Amino acid sequence: MSPKFKLITIALIVMVVTAVTMLIAYSPRLFTWHKAMSKVGNTVINESVIANGRSTISLNMPIYVVGPSTLIQKLIDTGINQSLIKSISLNQLPELPNDSIVVIDWSLIKSSLVIGDPMSKVTINLTSPITRELADSIAKGDIVGIYANGSDEGIIEFVLAYSWAVATNHRLIFTNGEPSNDYLLAYPIIPVNMHQPMIIIAKRIGVEGLVIGPVYLNQLPVVIMNMMMPAIVIGEIADPCYVEFAKFQGKGYASLAPGIYVNNGTLVWTTPMFLSKTFSDYGIEAYVDGNGTYYWDTCLATFNPLGNTGVRLYYPPAYYFLINVLGFEAYTESTAMYDNYGYINDQVGAIDYYSGYQLFKEGITNALVGDVLGGFNTESWNPPPISTSSYDAFFGVYLGGVPSVTVGMDLPLGASETIIASFNPQAAPELFGMMIQVPNITWIFDIGYGANGAIFPNSFEDISPASVFMPNLSFSIAQFNVDFENSVITAQYPCAYEIYQIIWVDTTWDIVVVPQSGGTVSLSQSSLLLNSANAPPGTYITGITSYYMPIICSG
Repeated sequence: MSPKFKLITIALIVMVVTAVTMLIAYSPRLFTWHKAMSKVGNTVINESVIANGRSTISLNMPIYVVGPSTLIQKLIDTGINQSLIKSISLNQLPELPNDSIVVIDWSLIKSSLVIGDPMSKVTINLTSPITRELADSIAKGDIVGIYANGSDEGIIEFVLAYSWAVATNHRLIFTNGEPSNDYLLAYPIIPVNMHQPMIIIAKRIGVEGLVIGPVYLNQLPVVIMNMMMPAIVIGEIADPCYVEFAKFQGKGYASLAPGIYVNNGTLVWTTPMFLSKTFSDYGIEAYVDGNGTYYWDTCLATFNPLGNTGVRLYYPPAYYFLINVLGFEAYTESTAMYDNYGYINDQVGAIDYYSGYQLFKEGITNALVGDVLGGFNTESWNPPPISTSSYDAFFGVYLGGVPSVTVGMDLPLGASETIIASFNPQAAPELFGMMIQVPNITWIFDIGYGANGAIFPNSFEDISPASVFMPNLSFSIAQFNVDFENSVITAQYPCAYEIYQIIWVDTTWDIVVVPQSGGTVSLSQSSLLLNSANAPPGTYITGITSYYMPIICSG
C-alpha cells in the first residue's frame, strides 16, 4: 500500500475513545481532525436534447460469448435477454460486425497467454494468436470483455492494453517523425474485491484512445448501454475526465464537427465510469451507503504534435515522453446524514511518483515517472494552496494535440474550503544522466460543511507535465500511484459522540513500452495485486473504516 496521508492507528483511537469502536476494514493511517469547507463542479458544454440521452436506451444488441454455458447463464442472471446472447468460438471473432460486444471466459484463453504462474513473476506470451484476435476486435471498435476473478485484473489489463496498442499501432515516435519499433501502452489498476467475478473491459475510443477497467457482473448491462452511447455532456459535469472524453470524441460539443475529433493525443480512462445512471456524471460510483455516495476517477493523456499515431519521444540524455494525469473525487451527502448533523470533513488526493521510485529502487520496475528537476514548482500546483469556494480544473492544457478542457469546481452555496498542498516524501535522484524529481504530491481539501444532496467534488493535477524516463528502448515498465481519501462525520449527538467514516482508494498507473520484436514479457506479481479482499463486495475502494469519537461538554 502506498504511503498514507493522515495516519493514526486504530490502537491509538481505542486508547483515546471511550465509546464503541467499529472497524469495517483497517489500514494503518494517521488522521488529523480538520474543519473548514468544500466544492461542487459545473461545466455546461452543450444543452443536448435529453430525450436522446442514456435513460431512453435499452440493451438490444447481440452479446457474443466465448465461454461455457455457465457464463451464459450468469449473463442472463444480470438481466440480459437470453435471445441476445450468441455463443461463438474464438475463430469466429473476425466474422462479427464492427462495434460488436464480445465477452470471453479467461479460463479458455489463459493457457495460451500466460506461460507459468510463479509467485513473483507472470510471463505473458505476446506471440499467442489470442493477442491478434483481441487486437482485431478492438480495431473494429468492439467492446471486448474478459470474464475472470478480480485477482486477475492486472494481468488481463496488460493483455487488453497490449492488444489495443497493436490494434492502433500505438508507438513511440522519434523527434524526427520516424516511428520506433516500440509499442506504448498504459492502464490503471483499480481496487476491486479480488474474490469476486467480474469482466475486465477494453474499448478503443477515437483514433488512439482507450477505455479499460473492471466492472462487476451485475453492472455489465448498464455499462454496455452507456458505452454504446456517444459521449453526451449535458448540464453540470464535475469530472474533468468525462469532459475530456467527450471532447476527445468530438461528441456533445456544438463547436466541433460531428464524428471523431481528430487529434494527435492519446487518452486512457477507466471503464467503471460508465456505471453512472444519471445525466450528471461525477466519476466512478465507488461506494454507496445510507450516508452518501463516494466517487473518484483518474485519467491519463499523452501527446504527439507530429501528427503520427503514437507518442513523441525525446532524447538524450535519457529517452522520455510527456504524460498528463488527473485525479478527481466527490461525495454526495444523503438526507439521512444531513438530518443527523453530518458533514464532509475533508478529502485528500495524491499523485505519488515517490511510490514508483521505491519500486524502481527495488528493481520491480525499470523506468520512472517524475518531473525534470526544477520542472515542478509552485505554479505547477493545480489547484494551488488557497482558501476558496471555487477554482478551475484543467486537463490536457499543456499537451499540444490533446483537446484541453477547463472544468469549474464550485462549492454548495454558502461553503468554502482551505486547500493545503505538500511535496513529501520526495527524492531527486540522478538517473539516466538527468536529475529527476519524484515527490508524493498531496492535496488536502479541508471542508467541514454539510449540504443535503449536494455534490462535493475536488480535482488535482501536476500540470508541469510529468515525464516517463527510460534507460533505453527495450521492454520498460513504470508505475506510480494516484490515491484518494474521503472523511465525513456521519452523525453528531451533543455531549455524547460523533461518528467518523473514512474511505480510501489506492490506484496504480502502469505505463509499459514493449518492443515489436518481443516474444514475451514478465510482470511482477507485486505490482499486479492491488485489489483488496477486504473491500466491500461490488465497490471500487481499497478500504473503509468507521468509529466513534466522544464529544466532551463542559459543566
